[in-house]
Amino acid sequence: MSESKSRIDRQLRNETRNLYNRLRSIDNDAEFVQHVTQQLLPQYPVFANERCGTWYVDPAISHQQSVYFKSTDGHNGSWVFSLRRANTHLLMGDSFAESGGCIIVDSTRKGKSMPDSFSRTIPIWCAVWNRAIHRAIVGTGDSGASDSKDDARLAIWDTRVHMPPTVVSDSERTQVDALLDGFADKLAASDIDVSTIAAKLLKPLRPIWITRDHRLVFPPDFSDASFTPVVCLSASLCSAEGNEMGGGSLSGLPFRYVQGAADDQEAWALGLTPQLFWRHRTDLLLLESGRSNSAMSLSSSDACEDAVRRIVATNSSPASLDEYGSGSNSDCFQFIAGTQLAVGNRASGRPPECWTHFDAVINCGAPEFEEHAAGRKRSEKGEKGLADSQYIYLPIPEGKRGQAELSRQIPRALSFVEPLLLKESSCPKRILVHCSQGVDRSVGIALAILTRFFDNNKRLLTLSSAEESNKIAISTVELPFSKEDIQNRLLWIVTSRPRANPSRATLKRVNRFFLDII
Repeated sequence: MSESKSRIDRQLRNETRNLYNRLRSIDNDAEFVQHVTQQLLPQYPVFANERCGTWYVDPAISHQQSVYFKSTDGHNGSWVFSLRRANTHLLMGDSFAESGGCIIVDSTRKGKSMPDSFSRTIPIWCAVWNRAIHRAIVGTGDSGASDSKDDARLAIWDTRVHMPPTVVSDSERTQVDALLDGFADKLAASDIDVSTIAAKLLKPLRPIWITRDHRLVFPPDFSDASFTPVVCLSASLCSAEGNEMGGGSLSGLPFRYVQGAADDQEAWALGLTPQLFWRHRTDLLLLESGRSNSAMSLSSSDACEDAVRRIVATNSSPASLDEYGSGSNSDCFQFIAGTQLAVGNRASGRPPECWTHFDAVINCGAPEFEEHAAGRKRSEKGEKGLADSQYIYLPIPEGKRGQAELSRQIPRALSFVEPLLLKESSCPKRILVHCSQGVDRSVGIALAILTRFFDNNKRLLTLSSAEESNKIAISTVELPFSKEDIQNRLLWIVTSRPRANPSRATLKRVNRFFLDII
């Protein structure tokens, strides 16, 4: 009996992990997202919540920027408001202000109706921003610059935390509420421009939850509401068996439904990305007719895996790494506001277009474009090629293998940019720092540059006359760094480039480089 049960468990586990079942489940959930966003609430821009949410939103309907609300920021007893994930770009964007709200898409497994990012993290985020903005409006009044419009806003400005009562207990909500003023203090004390957002946001933020458990027939109307709706759209159907040991079967579907199928993509996707999935969706999910559901699922499984491997192999060449290269320049790179430094993906460094926007390029380990590689090699041989001040390649591998190399390459990056920023301080050069995606390695190098060469007001640090006469490089001058200084500079990056999401290991390497040399 136990042997039979184990065999059944293994079969269920294999069916759930089956790539075909997962992709069909994602596609099924995406249809629900399409229905809500395009038919019921078409007036609001759609943002995918990294990383899981990007699988469920067709790029044709999603905003070019995503958001990042981390579920662990809302875990019971570990509630935090992360400045790194303040999602300032969402509130600063014209589409949010013009539409008077937005839709955020995410999903979850484990048999829950919504992820913790929806039930806790976003409610905390809304309440903290509401409190910080309330203080900014009151502060305007204290300075004598307020008017009747500000008084009217304050009258409706709700600073309470709103959480789904069927998911979060009153006790937990009360514990969260006690932390909110401290979180608002943290936001107000940061370098984030709360006053500008306060001027754009006319009504307080409030989360609204839509799940597949209660399908909407008529569209909700928030036009006369006293708040700005942040619609949390949970894509997956809640299944009691919707976990890795089971998977709920929906009647009539030619596959085994998996709740939150996109979660933990490294464990099942075989290198497939959301961008590749949507680009090749029809080919991946094409079904043969004339077969029973079970036979169709079995025959489609191997074919789907083969198709995924072919697609991933075809798109693993350097030229195909430019996933966002076909979009506008704003998709590829962003300048750090108030500086001449930009962070971008591989496409942003493509010659000769890159020289239209930049005077120098730092490649942090992305596959080199042929023109750059050839020019660098000619220059190294003493032949005519790229000037040493134009381009540098830092061989930093991706992932854990690149951490030690990142530490070794920081001094090279600092030496490279020093003359570009300081010796021509009257007209500092425009510098691009890029890796493959502009998310981790390039952010670490850019953070090191901002820490070494810019003060807390984003002004370039200059060498004293004594230092200049002795030709002391600024990379050897001891400056008063602190962990808070580095954190603030990271805020500059993530505020300007929302996709930036450096790993904890990368940040530790940068912190160690500066804090250990003092």
